[in-house]
Amino acid sequence: DPALTTKILRIVNSAYYGSKREISTLTQAVITLGTRAVVALALSTSIYDMTGKWENSIDRIRFWRHSLETAIASRMIAESLKYPHPEEAFISGLLHDIGLLVMEKSFPEKFQSMWKQAESGEHFIELEENSWGTNHARVGQFLLEQWNIPSIISETVGSHHNHFPPDIEDDDFQLTQIVSLANKMSKMKVAKTATPVMEDVTNKENILNNLKIPEENIKEIEKNLFKLTVDEARFLEIDIGSTDDLLMEANYMLFQQYLTVENLLKENSEMQKEIVQSKMEKSALASIKTITATFNHFINNAIATILGRAQLVEVAVKNGEVIDPHDKVHYAVEIIIKSINSIEIVLEELKKLNSFKTTVYHDNTYIIDIENKIKEKLKEIQIENQPEQPVG
Repeated sequence: DPALTTKILRIVNSAYYGSKREISTLTQAVITLGTRAVVALALSTSIYDMTGKWENSIDRIRFWRHSLETAIASRMIAESLKYPHPEEAFISGLLHDIGLLVMEKSFPEKFQSMWKQAESGEHFIELEENSWGTNHARVGQFLLEQWNIPSIISETVGSHHNHFPPDIEDDDFQLTQIVSLANKMSKMKVAKTATPVMEDVTNKENILNNLKIPEENIKEIEKNLFKLTVDEARFLEIDIGSTDDLLMEANYMLFQQYLTVENLLKENSEMQKEIVQSKMEKSALASIKTITATFNHFINNAIATILGRAQLVEVAVKNGEVIDPHDKVHYAVEIIIKSINSIEIVLEELKKLNSFKTTVYHDNTYIIDIENKIKEKLKEIQIENQPEQPVG
């Protein structure tokens, strides 16, 4: 391919790659850069040129901006980890979303409808799975397998959206986690609105812990990623937008971050108010518990005293110490004892209520149930202990 050969030779001879002598053949290019680097360059330019001719729903500038940023981040992470073939990470990162273009070309109308939903903030992987039972990552893997791309790269592309559990130390998963992390680190997304998902945040933390990348290395990569993406796009002749486009995108991302921080501060303020209110309610409920316990204590003492005296009167009547020819005293004592039993029932329910968590005080249904329960028990006592009316 003369055009591709010319392009690669021009890139290899650019200041970006810092060759000290002019390289005039592909053989020299391979000797200078290595087979993997030349393959990466060839794939980068070929796939970019090929897919640019397709009709599209996806903004191609945004697509390649994100793909190239992910590719460069993948290579930087791989180099940080001393991964033996960092160009594999670059190629995998560059092609990680190629399945999107395949789905777009294969099902243009359906894809366009779904992409609009993604642009409005819906989770695109879920939309794909619900519509096709697969997603663009696995479709991309299938395509690369048809092209006889090495399995390490095609499998990495196919699994870059997988969720990784913590404590994976298997080297077979290292490249996949590198590209998945780079994809999450990319700030320039394909869709204009990319809604963060909590699972993705957790997955990123797991990958960082699994790869054991020092925090300072990640910060250094994030610091240099944007500039490197702009520089490499120029050498690869990949259009990622003009300087004005990039500034507008950066301003948009900055504004989104501002809105996110503002919303977080607002949510924090609301949460603080709720916490204060909750503390006040808990304090009030704790006071109610203390008051109820104290109330129970004094009433129980009074009950014991009254009941003791009533029982003494009852014994005195039976022994003839108190004359009660018409059973009026006996009748009065029974009324007193029955009333005491009623009070004890109410106090017993108060004790149970006092043992529950504070949230039960807000449950009106529970309070109504207690009231009905007390009424039923009082009715039972009234029937069981109905004294005979005294004569006269």
